[in-house]
Formats: sequence, structure tokens, C-alpha cells
Amino acid sequence: MKDLKHLIYFENLLQEAQNELVVQACGEGKFALGYNCYYIPEVLLNLEGCFSTRLRAPGSESTDIADYYMTTRNCPYVRSILERGIEGGYNYLSALFGAENCATMDRMEQHFWLLNVVKNDKFFVTQIDPPMKGDKTNLDYYKVELKLKVVDELNKRFGIDTSDAAMRKAIEQFNEVCRVVKEIGDFRKLEN
Repeated sequence: MKDLKHLIYFENLLQEAQNELVVQACGEGKFALGYNCYYIPEVLLNLEGCFSTRLRAPGSESTDIADYYMTTRNCPYVRSILERGIEGGYNYLSALFGAENCATMDRMEQHFWLLNVVKNDKFFVTQIDPPMKGDKTNLDYYKVELKLKVVDELNKRFGIDTSDAAMRKAIEQFNEVCRVVKEIGDFRKLEN
């Protein structure tokens, strides 16, 4: 039971998108980079000097304002994200990286830009056009999209080091976190 306090700490971090770790990282001068879709490789958003934050809206109870801009036939996730943004819940963001693969997600990301939802002078929205097939031509296209709309934007707008060495370091750190999470998961397979 004495270890439960650690679980409660992490559980509490999930109660707000702008939790104490986000506030700490922003206070250290890191750029908060929001994303919604797995087509945006999280590891690219975790280069030195920035950190990824998957947009979510815990505790959302109403999407009344977002419903004005998006039909209630759209999924509640995107309406909740837009609602939270309009409420000022994402003002810590420096950028929103999206993918044009879901019409409602695309529309929500456009509203972030059109409505000037995030009150941060550096904030911008960029969207990639992900491929729908897995062949070599589409892979090459995907790499170009990521370079132009993610990697180059991070370097141009924020001065983030996007060299091969910086990306390899970020990938190594990401893989290490994945290994640790897998090891923790493997403990669940053991008997109590």
C-alpha cells in the first residue's frame, strides 16, 4: 500500500492536459507540441528543446461552444478538443501537428487556426497529408511530408536541432522508454 502514493501521483497527472510536468517543461523553455494522430511520429516532437503532448480533454462535460462550429454529428472527441481549446485549455502549446486523414479531425485543427484558439504568439498549426497505401512511393511521399511540415518547421520556427544526430538521439531515448514500459508490462504477466 505504501507504493500506492506513486500511482496516485501519476493518476492525478492525467486529470489535466496542462499538468505540473507540462508546466515545468514549459517553464524550462521547452516548446509544447500538440498532436492527435499516430501519423505524426511522436519521437519527432521530442527532439531536444521540445516535447510532445497528445491533445485530450479530461473531464469534458459539454461541447456547447464547439457545437456552434462543428455539427453534433461529428465525433465527440474532436468537439471536446475544440471546446477545451476555446476555453483556453491549450494556451501552453507552441504548435499543433495534424494529419488530414479524418475529415472531422482536419476541421477541428483548421478551427484552432481560424479561431486563433491558442493564445500564444509562437503558435502555429501544420497538417501532413498521410499516404493511404504502404508501398515505396507512398513511403517516400510520407517522408517528404514529415520533413517539410514537421522537421523543417521545428527548425525554422523554433531553431530546434533537426540534424540526423539529434534525431537519432531522440529515437534512442524513445526506444529506451518503450523498453522500460515493456519491462513494466512484463511484470504484470508474473504471479502476484
